[in-house]
Amino acid sequence: MARSASLLRMRTSFWYLPSFYGGLAFLFAIGTLFLDNFILSIQGAESQIPSIFLSDISLSQTILSSIASSLLTMTTITFSTILVVLTTYLSEFSPRALQNFITDHSTQRVLGIFTAGFIYCIILLLFLKETTEEQLFLVPSFAVAIAILCLIVFVFFIQHVTTWIQVSNLLHNITVETMDCMEELFEESDASIHDAPWDDWESQEITTKEPVIIMSKEPGYVQYVDVEALVKEAYESDCIVRVERQQGDYINEHTPILSVWGSGHKIDKDSFRSLITVSIARAPLEDVEFGIRKVTEIGVRALSSGINDPSTAVHCIEQLGTLLSKLTSMQGPQPYFNDKNRNLRVIIKTPDFFDYLDIAFSPILRYGKVDIDVIASIIHVLKIISDHSPTFRKEVIWKYTKHTLESIKEETYYELEKEKLNSNLKELCYSLGHGKEYQKLFIQ
Repeated sequence: MARSASLLRMRTSFWYLPSFYGGLAFLFAIGTLFLDNFILSIQGAESQIPSIFLSDISLSQTILSSIASSLLTMTTITFSTILVVLTTYLSEFSPRALQNFITDHSTQRVLGIFTAGFIYCIILLLFLKETTEEQLFLVPSFAVAIAILCLIVFVFFIQHVTTWIQVSNLLHNITVETMDCMEELFEESDASIHDAPWDDWESQEITTKEPVIIMSKEPGYVQYVDVEALVKEAYESDCIVRVERQQGDYINEHTPILSVWGSGHKIDKDSFRSLITVSIARAPLEDVEFGIRKVTEIGVRALSSGINDPSTAVHCIEQLGTLLSKLTSMQGPQPYFNDKNRNLRVIIKTPDFFDYLDIAFSPILRYGKVDIDVIASIIHVLKIISDHSPTFRKEVIWKYTKHTLESIKEETYYELEKEKLNSNLKELCYSLGHGKEYQKLFIQ
């Protein structure tokens, strides 16, 4: 089920979990103060509580101020560590990979817990008052428990950072998130295409009428298309809407984003335009192509002369094989949406499987074709994807295979390297059902 645009913004922001935890800490501080006063006001209750958990006003203020100072220091160290990780991502991996660490809930929860602990102690210091002589307080014990929890979380954060900064774990997390996105957006199916509703009146309407073109009012990336709201708006306006840009596309001002075929009703352009969210950055959620591009960019960066790490590039190719092996068994995004009366209302432009292959492997192929391990890995991964593909997908993979071989035909390899490539190529050709054409593609 698609998320709303507002939920997307909240999910990808860095402040909402710390703010939520801070609000809970404020309420918890007020609640524990009332609980403290209520318990200690009961006759004889103070004698039932072990004295080790009770503190006078002076000791309470000392404990709370010490914990607040310590938590503020730990928060500063945590923030500095996050900046180091972000710098590493920028220089070693990909700027697009920053979002995976920033939007990771474990990272946000650590900062949120530290923020909550600091707010809890500060609120207690503000409201803690001695109303009678020799009054004792229970709330410093809660603060000590929270401090111990924060210390445990800090140790967890150090382990979390050392795990995330490893490229293998980063690639695994991007792959898992992208596969989850596939399962949410796409359907498992052996069908070749979605049914095109061109057998009723809508076909004639679109081919004979000029549409109303709705332009973008701001530049940026198409971050989110609210399809359900588009269908509802199109139903109420009695029209058909075609979305002219895909999610993730960059658009300028006055770029056509919607074409609307109406039946005479007035088209409210602003209402339709508001259902497409344009932002300065691509959304890290609900965008399968974006996840594939991030893995590809890490592989291309690994092949650069400054890093020169073909093993990471091969790992990226293997992860791309995992993603495309799953994608090849799915229908892909749905291009046609009907209203409750089964009349066509919204048409979405969708990429085909060849586009995904091109996005995934072509940049790595372009910069890594001199490396035999990279080329052999691409051909081997194409064979794995073919093994998971229905028949109609195999022809697309065969087309891309010929493109791959054409890209490397000018390269010179040693004899043993040619044997390795030809061995992988032979397996791929037979998997695709083109075994007889293997000799034509034989690498000389």
